[in-house]
Amino acid sequence: MLRTMTSIKLGVLSSVAVLAASGVCFAQDPAPAAAAPAPAPAAEASASGTADMGMATPAPAPAAAAAPGGSDHDQMAGRLAIGYLGKSTMGLRAVNDTVAPVIGVRYWLDSGMGIDAGLGLLIASSSAKNAAGATVDGPSTTAFILHGGLPLSLASEGSFSFQIVPELNLGIASGTDHGVAGGPDTDHSGFSFDIGARAGSEVSFGFIGIPQLSLQAGIGLSVALQSMTHKSTAPGAVETSESATTIGTTVNGNPWDIFTSSIAALYYF
Repeated sequence: MLRTMTSIKLGVLSSVAVLAASGVCFAQDPAPAAAAPAPAPAAEASASGTADMGMATPAPAPAAAAAPGGSDHDQMAGRLAIGYLGKSTMGLRAVNDTVAPVIGVRYWLDSGMGIDAGLGLLIASSSAKNAAGATVDGPSTTAFILHGGLPLSLASEGSFSFQIVPELNLGIASGTDHGVAGGPDTDHSGFSFDIGARAGSEVSFGFIGIPQLSLQAGIGLSVALQSMTHKSTAPGAVETSESATTIGTTVNGNPWDIFTSSIAALYYF
């Protein structure tokens, strides 16, 4: 009986010790949780397209300002110009004795190629009174010159355009020299054809705010064919004829011809 009571006491003491140990454990604060690892830096694309870890992508460079419009010449594409295309000469009484200024138009299909078309016209007559008071008719002349060209702009910058212009001229002329004191008249007729090309420039006045106005000058090479006939109205008179072929530059050997023959003015609308 005594042994049994002793066993019971030892069991109770053991249980109390276990409960006391458990209470101490529950009374203690729980261990702090481990800090979560910092997230890995996001990969950012570099300007070259590769991912740079932890490096900020530099801001893109600002776009370059748009270049201003093209040259003055480029702005004339699709526009029509009217102006003086130079003077052309042909033979009637002598070689190159008839001059007809050519007035025409130029139209640029695009900035590289255009079309020229022009007409030269000369109608002249004269009369005078002699000492006896009689009216004497002087020589008369009528001439037509058709001009065509294909201007090609090879380069342009600012107010300057470098061009090559293949061109041709076709002329027809007629005239009469009236006889003196009732004498016979002499009739003349002429035909001319020349083809060639000139190289030069077209310079606009864009530098003073008038890009529509331009001057062009050029020197070139041409082949000209001319024929003339002369016939008197006197009975039994024989018709005579002459022809000439000329190959040469448009300057014709005179330095000042570049100002009187090769300069042309145009105004674009």
